[in-house]
Order: sequence, then C-alpha cells, then structure tokens
Amino acid sequence: EEPEKKRRRLEELLADGMAVDGGCGDTGDWEGRWNHVKKFLERSGPFTHPDFEPGTQALDFLLSTCKVLVIGAGGLGCELLKNLALSGFRQIHVIDMDTIDVSNLNRQFLFRPKDVGRPKAEVAAEFLNSRIPNCAVVAYFKKIQDMDESFYRQFHIIVCGLDSIIARRWINGMLMSFLHYEDGVLDPSSIIPLIDGGTEGFKGNVRVIIPGMTACVECTLELYPPQTTGALY
Repeated sequence: EEPEKKRRRLEELLADGMAVDGGCGDTGDWEGRWNHVKKFLERSGPFTHPDFEPGTQALDFLLSTCKVLVIGAGGLGCELLKNLALSGFRQIHVIDMDTIDVSNLNRQFLFRPKDVGRPKAEVAAEFLNSRIPNCAVVAYFKKIQDMDESFYRQFHIIVCGLDSIIARRWINGMLMSFLHYEDGVLDPSSIIPLIDGGTEGFKGNVRVIIPGMTACVECTLELYPPQTTGALY
C-alpha cells in the first residue's frame, strides 16, 4: 500500500512539473550526485599533499572498492554512518554490542520508538540501506573483541565512535599488531588508518591515527578527559 501511494504521488509531481526524472533508473547514480565529493577529490587546493594528483581514481576507489568499519552506532556512530553513506562510501560495516533504549531517541536519529530493544547496529543498517541507493551497510551485534584478526584485516579504514577507553585501547592494539617491517622499514600496505572520535558533554574531539607513523591511543592516554556526570532533575 505505502509503496504504491508513493509511486502515484511521484507520478503526480512529475505530471505537474514539480519533480524531474533524473534518469538514474535503479542505479541511484544521477548526474551530479557526487559533485560535492569531486570538488576535493578531483582538484588540488592549498591544503593538498604535494604528491596529490587530481583524477577520478579516488572517487572510483571510494564508490567501488573502499571498505569501512564503523565501531559504535550510538550518538556519534549515527552521525558517522549517515555522513559516510551520503559521501559515497558503499561498503560500510558497523559493529555495536548495545540495544536501543528510549533515552537514545532524542539524539540517535537513525532509530524510532518502534526500534526500542533492538540492536543498534542492525537498525542503523536497515535505515541507511532502505534510504540511500547502492548503500550496503552490514551490521554486527557483537563486541569488538568477539571478532578475529581476519575480520579487521579486510578494511581499508576504521572509524571509531566509542565511549570506552578500554575498547579504544583494544582496537588500537589490534591495528598495531598488523604492522609489518622489512629490514626495519614499515610496509605501508600493513597500515589500516584509525579515525577516533569522542564526545564529553558539549565538547568533542577527533583525530587521525596512522599506526606506526603517528602517536597511537596508548601514546596519548592522558589526552582523554575524565568522564563527567551530572544529576538529572
């Protein structure tokens, strides 16, 4: 009933000139869809690396090859998943061990009242897959410690939206264990970048960690602020 109503409404809008057929068929790739991404992937700028060569390769990699893991599907995780999917990433995996509570609904916008009690990762994946063409989000209702080394090796980048120092240290240790050195030189192909983000109250932080090249989580534990709580009235 609902899909049929939507189809009829779309036909009415097209007939009245209130909508335009983009001609994308079932692919979801209408002309101009990725113009916002091309602006920084296909042209140089004042902050680009000296070795950067503008071209279509980066966008092609993003759309067809790049596999991303998002750890956490809470307040920050919902925002991360939405932004990744709308930026062209199609092979997105999300892992979270938590279920949806009614208190989550005011800020975790991928969930609805009917979803209370269900796994966050699964509901988030269903929401995005049903709304964004060609998006294939795979969900895991598990702890990160439940997955083995081969699971994490498949990803090109890992993005964390965690609220636990223990979990951060664990995934940091996993990625550091992947590093391979040959004659004392780090093999770049063994590196999986980690983007770590977090919030505390009205404050937030984000940083990029390149294992073996930049300071890691263990190197900078003192930078994480203590958790603050306040009374609810």
